[in-house]
Amino acid sequence: MRTIVRGDRGLAVADIQKRLHELGFSPPGFDAELRDSFFGESTERAVKEFQSKRGLHVDGSVDEVTWHELVEASFRLGDRFLYLRVPPFRGDDVRELQGYLNRLGFNAGREDGIFGEDTDRALRAFQHNTGLPVDGIAGSSTLSCLLRLRHAMKEMSVAEVHESLRDRLERGREGRSVVLDAAAGQAACEDVMRRACGELRSQGLVPIITGSGSGDISESQRARLANDKGADVVLSLQLGDHEEARFHYFGGRHYSSPRGIRLAGLLRDEVERATGIRTADPEGKSYPLLRETRMPCVIMEWPPGEEMPTGLSGAIARAVLAYFTPLEEETPGA
Repeated sequence: MRTIVRGDRGLAVADIQKRLHELGFSPPGFDAELRDSFFGESTERAVKEFQSKRGLHVDGSVDEVTWHELVEASFRLGDRFLYLRVPPFRGDDVRELQGYLNRLGFNAGREDGIFGEDTDRALRAFQHNTGLPVDGIAGSSTLSCLLRLRHAMKEMSVAEVHESLRDRLERGREGRSVVLDAAAGQAACEDVMRRACGELRSQGLVPIITGSGSGDISESQRARLANDKGADVVLSLQLGDHEEARFHYFGGRHYSSPRGIRLAGLLRDEVERATGIRTADPEGKSYPLLRETRMPCVIMEWPPGEEMPTGLSGAIARAVLAYFTPLEEETPGA
């Protein structure tokens, strides 16, 4: 789709404004722009507020990613029947279902708003345990039963508990594959990732380069590439628009990836030690690459105008190696 930006008018703008208004994003001046179907300063501010709340890139324009998020945000649990299909159901109703199941002890996996196999298994297990027909459909009877049990929900998501346990059990470097993703057209990022690839290969890991040489493909397409490779982790390097280096893992208001958090922390520590550059605390985001990869993924955004030091590739390699280090081999206090 064509990106909708400030200064545009028409039906597409009116649709965006209607969705923003229904979601509660209507800063001063928004109503006047809504009446004229005009994408002005207030509409841009509303878009930025929406993007920030959803963990997206905040630029005030409505590209395909932001548009799909607007659509997904409009769904509430009970608006439609949910079940496993291709392409999968996506939306806030799916995310809400996953949250309920996870807090009742049925592992629906990451709360990413994508109805996949983990959600299907958790839903069927819930139906089996509550005496409902086991059809894998989140319909009226299943949702009524689910909502009646809200009093029994725990604070902690069982999916986070399971992921933390997997993190402890699935250590070790042998046979591990790592996707090193560089934004297409960013030569400096591509060069750093190629050098990191060589350093990881020398340590017995299986590094895979994506992004560079793949053309100008979307984050969703790059996520599919990583999933198809069956990698253990994904690291992406791209130029950002902030004065400090930033590290992002998959996370949001109610769910954050424990393995993503640990990988982001290791990467930040190694980059600070190797480069001395100012960095921000790792932060949960819902960029498509983070949300749609099935393995831990971290996106590193490098400050614009900052030269990438030669030690950056080594820092990336050391962070990956530390991530796979068995618990018994970790340095105390590291």
